[in-house]
Amino acid sequence: MKRLGLIITCLFVNFTLFAQEGVCFRDLSYHQALEVAKAEKKLLFVDCYTSWCGPCQQMAKEVFSQKEAGDYFNSRFVCVKYDMEKGEGKKLDKQWDIQAYPTFMIIRPDGEIQHIIVGGGVLDRFIEQVERGLNKKSSFGYLNKRYEQGKITKKEMFSYVRALREAYKTEKADEVKKE
Repeated sequence: MKRLGLIITCLFVNFTLFAQEGVCFRDLSYHQALEVAKAEKKLLFVDCYTSWCGPCQQMAKEVFSQKEAGDYFNSRFVCVKYDMEKGEGKKLDKQWDIQAYPTFMIIRPDGEIQHIIVGGGVLDRFIEQVERGLNKKSSFGYLNKRYEQGKITKKEMFSYVRALREAYKTEKADEVKKE
């Protein structure tokens, strides 16, 4: 019965995606979003925002509302957004140790973080950052694991520093850069 409800929800959400121009941020709990991502064989895209954050509002109003953004994100991700100062957002903020807003997370259906992007910008540049996160070899999660295992190559180190900077982990980026 639970599975049937999930399938009906997925169908309804997919139907509404076609009626919307911009990015369709679904109203799902984090656990539900992971389940839907697994069922749809997609990654999870999470917009971590606050109500007082100017760049967060700019991304919502000027970037995610664009048709091109909807075409890109809706086909690749289950998109959700959480206010990091309310409800489930408070817990996720602590879990992910968010340092600045907006923060965007690309998460695998198993809950593992694949990539982190902090800050907003224009759509084309933002999509370039997301693309780096979709590419396993340049994603934060992959490079972080390689580094922690001591298996990272010199070429990967440059990509890792970039991924760390995009994730607003500047101290770690400076440390890795010195190496």
